Amino acid sequence: MTELVAYLAGAVALLSAGHRIRLIWGHRADAGARYLIGLGLSVGLSLVLLSRSASQAVRPPLTDLLPLLGGEAKLAAAYFLALMAHSVRPGDRARQWARRQSALSLTVMVIAAAAYLAAGVRAGDGEFTVSDSGRAALTVYNALFTAHSLACVGLFTVVVHRSARHVGPGLLRTGLRVVVAGGVSAFVWSALGLFPLVVALRTGHRATAEASWSVPFALLSSALGIGGATLPGWGARLAGPARRLRAWRSYRRIGPLWSALHAAHPQIALDAGTPGGMLSVPLRNAEFALYRRVIEIHDGRLALRAHVHPQVPDWAAAACAGLPAGPPRAATVEAAVIAAAIEAAAAGRRFRVPAVSPAPHPDPCDLAAEVGWLTEVSDAFAHSAAVERIRRRVRTDLCGNLTTRGAAPAE
Repeated sequence: MTELVAYLAGAVALLSAGHRIRLIWGHRADAGARYLIGLGLSVGLSLVLLSRSASQAVRPPLTDLLPLLGGEAKLAAAYFLALMAHSVRPGDRARQWARRQSALSLTVMVIAAAAYLAAGVRAGDGEFTVSDSGRAALTVYNALFTAHSLACVGLFTVVVHRSARHVGPGLLRTGLRVVVAGGVSAFVWSALGLFPLVVALRTGHRATAEASWSVPFALLSSALGIGGATLPGWGARLAGPARRLRAWRSYRRIGPLWSALHAAHPQIALDAGTPGGMLSVPLRNAEFALYRRVIEIHDGRLALRAHVHPQVPDWAAAACAGLPAGPPRAATVEAAVIAAAIEAAAAGRRFRVPAVSPAPHPDPCDLAAEVGWLTEVSDAFAHSAAVERIRRRVRTDLCGNLTTRGAAPAE
């Protein structure tokens, strides 16, 4: 299972790098794109080279060199992370820090390789060993590897975190925060290298492949880093479908309210040829259909004003007194008033003094707020016990004597 996860993490990194190469093919890529490609290739290559299957697929002396090649690839990945952090610096400072980082990382990689070779490593069966005389050199290799990785990953995470704080809300800031989460995961992944360092110092043995408890951090680091870096691009493409899906869901949720108003006054439908079923609107037309349905609900509410008994708003407020104050209670009162008006209209009752709904309506220019309000009203209309009590009271009084003061004979 660990081997599978390692290959999966490597595949994610390599595929991401390949995708970025395809995007910039034939164009001049900026530094950030080149660093991102280098990071993906280095991470993917390191996970493949350090896998148990890779060591079993080759023969000595290449077997002894695979851990070194995989480690160098991981050092290169940390180097590209540091370059990405330095690239946010202004102008010449970015180039100066990139040159310093290149010199430092190259020095570390050379010294680490020399220490590895001086240790006389012998690899095989998923681990490499050194003699007692080689433990000091192996410790130097492990210490350089871990320190360089932690420094580069820490630098990258801090810089991206600071940058995210100065970016306004949107996909870019969200992507930066996802990248920061990937940096934290990579820092943990690098810090876990301290355990093999201690083991190698004490025993002269070290596993060549990633440990089972570190591979998940490798996969998580790759997924979060790549996903966050590319979020502004593919997130914008998903914004339209996500918006249409939200509109479709809202269209369905206000369906019960619209259906009741349409049954009372069928003329509110702007397009009589469109079926009224809640599933009848394709997803691609959901936004327009939702906007039209909001207008139709407003027309239905206006058509029912003459059927609202003057005392109904007070009845509804009393019936909803036990509900929490705020929009939920106001939406339930509004739903009760509409339900009472529909019952009165069905009985043919009209009143000389139209009642004014006490519910606070949102700004009519804010479609999102209006949809949210009508969704709450529709939910209360379909499910609230208080609304049902108002319905029963109106039916009872209509069957008895509703022609109280202010009421006119039925038309």
